[in-house]
Amino acid sequence: MATTRDRTSVSSCSSSASYYSEFGPPFADLPMEILVKIFTYLSASDRCVVGQTCQRWLEATQHTGLRDHLWLMLRRIPFDANSAPVSDLLRSCRSFPNIGLSEVDVERVGDFFQHFGPTIRRLELRSCEIQERDLYAILRSLPALRSLSIRSCRDLFMCVRLFEDPAERVELSKTLAGVTELRLTHNQYLSDAILHRMCEIMPALAVLDLSGCHISFHKGLYRKFYPGSGSDGSEPSESVLTFHYISRLIDERKRTLRALNFSETLIDDAALEVLAAMEPELQLDRLELNRCEQLSYRGLQTLLRVQTATLTELDLTKAYRMTDSCLWQICNELTGLRVLRLRGCRAISNQGARELAHLQALEVLDVSYCEEITGEGLLIGLACRPRPSLRELHIRALNLCERTIIALTENLPQLNVLDVGFCLDSVSDLCLQHIFRNLVRLTRLDLENCRKVTDDAMTGLGLGPLLRQQDPKSKPSPPDVADGDVETPEADENHEPPALVVPTAPPMRISIRSRAEQQIVEEAERKQRLMAVINRRSQTAIDELRARADDDEANGYSIGRLQQLRVLNLACCNQLTDVSLLCNFRLVELQQLSLAQCQQISVDGIRALVRNCPSLEQLDLSECHSLNDRAVEQITVHLKRLRTLSLRRCYQLTDFTLDHIALHARQLRMLDVRGCKHMCDDPGMRLVNLPLLATILPGRQDDYCSVTNFGGSVSGALSLGIGRQTARPAPPPPRMPVFI
Repeated sequence: MATTRDRTSVSSCSSSASYYSEFGPPFADLPMEILVKIFTYLSASDRCVVGQTCQRWLEATQHTGLRDHLWLMLRRIPFDANSAPVSDLLRSCRSFPNIGLSEVDVERVGDFFQHFGPTIRRLELRSCEIQERDLYAILRSLPALRSLSIRSCRDLFMCVRLFEDPAERVELSKTLAGVTELRLTHNQYLSDAILHRMCEIMPALAVLDLSGCHISFHKGLYRKFYPGSGSDGSEPSESVLTFHYISRLIDERKRTLRALNFSETLIDDAALEVLAAMEPELQLDRLELNRCEQLSYRGLQTLLRVQTATLTELDLTKAYRMTDSCLWQICNELTGLRVLRLRGCRAISNQGARELAHLQALEVLDVSYCEEITGEGLLIGLACRPRPSLRELHIRALNLCERTIIALTENLPQLNVLDVGFCLDSVSDLCLQHIFRNLVRLTRLDLENCRKVTDDAMTGLGLGPLLRQQDPKSKPSPPDVADGDVETPEADENHEPPALVVPTAPPMRISIRSRAEQQIVEEAERKQRLMAVINRRSQTAIDELRARADDDEANGYSIGRLQQLRVLNLACCNQLTDVSLLCNFRLVELQQLSLAQCQQISVDGIRALVRNCPSLEQLDLSECHSLNDRAVEQITVHLKRLRTLSLRRCYQLTDFTLDHIALHARQLRMLDVRGCKHMCDDPGMRLVNLPLLATILPGRQDDYCSVTNFGGSVSGALSLGIGRQTARPAPPPPRMPVFI
């Protein structure tokens, strides 16, 4: 019996030893259902990286519910089924529900779409060179297609015979019976006839997007292009795109259409009155009228009055004739509105902003660049009571005050996106402390050009007493300590605090420095004091301080509280130094970061940044003049997921920077080195070993222009696949993470 028990114990020990191997527990062997559930908590970009771990995790990331957020983007390549990368994709066992082709020359479609067509649900063609027969061959192979987007495909719509064969249209109408979204944006040569034939092959259309197209709203053209039957022509024109015929198509499908987009067109009040006359059959859920400068209160009032029951999303960006009266109607009649965009509506004032209090279901609000709106209007419209439904708030470039921003952070606890860029005198250190304390769910924070933000706010060092003064419910603050004398965690609590020594006033001195020189000296002294605090503490003390940062009486809240943050814009916050990156800047979810024009950031801060933020994919360090080649080496070695890097006008960088990029930046897609005067004229020659690097912006001389956010258009791109400079602008990044 003893021998049997010994054998049993030995076998159990051996089984447990095999379970915990030298590499740790075998998490790859978890049930597939548990893996899929765990991966739902990750972003789409993180799931792409997780799928590279092992074959089983790759299978989990290919689950149907997870693949809907992934896009296969092919950009600036010849689409040839007989050559890479299309031929490589044909040999893979994966499926791609969303495919985007940008600036692609479609040469030989082959059987690519026949192979992947049954699983493709969304297809986007952007600035592609594609012919009529190729588009027909593609569409006939997509029985599961739900959304089709064709943007700026000039050559395709120059062909007036597109889908002219009735038999082909009948065949396509059966294949594309499930398509609900059609987006034909920024197509100059789109005509009534082509639009008619494309709508005919999509009988279940619910979303029609014609933004940026050349639509004629003047009735004088009807008699010219419909001479046979006057203004009531039944046959569509092959020459022009008119609202006269578009309204007929909408009227025919008014029972199924739920969203219309006429952004960046010349739509006027008469056109909106035509749409309003189609009620009650026409019930819209979404209406987008971005940059429609011809609209006024008369047309909007007529249309909105008949769409009060169903309209939930309304985009009136840069509708300059939008007034407080129209906003009053929106807030009091469209009570179910969830998305409202009024960016750049200069005629709206505080009188209209107060009415926002009636939109209790509002989730997204954009009132950026509304110059007449101040903090008084937002306090009554948004901060009068808690608004748990609001998820996104864009109040960029408004004339606000500290009290307004603090009140917003206290009453909007569920915010995921906050844009307070260019609020020059509003966002102070105290405001930022309230953001860190109250808005812990933020995934995107934009502080561009908030020049009053300092290292004190980013780290929270020494701001505890200031917060307690603003919060009457907090406990009394302990005696203040001098700058640079913050207590360490190892301090003995039993000892009596030392008596405060009141310093004597220094003798009066007359400074001959200018105001700018004095500001530089003060910032340098402040940085030295904060660095002294950090250097006096051991690494253990710093870790303990991070762990109990919220309970420390001497310190406030650091940016490290925003653990869900993925996009952070600190461009032009030129008071920030390395201290902000050295202390509690640990954001493991951060994917996009802009430190453009933060000229006091050096290699010490970059070294801490790349270790604490390993998920960075887009990094903008434009005009950070203190950076050198060693900083770029740290970036390329540690940021394995980096795709976009901007080093514009970093004057200290040399060709060694290009060598570091060539050695380590294997995932880099876009590089901006304009204005780096110590680099060679042709940086692409040093980066030929990076096959994924599609865009390089070179040039020693760079004309000054303001720094733009991620996704801004750029020119002078150098495509390594072509080997020469091109003048085409780089398209904005896809709305979903790239999957390759």
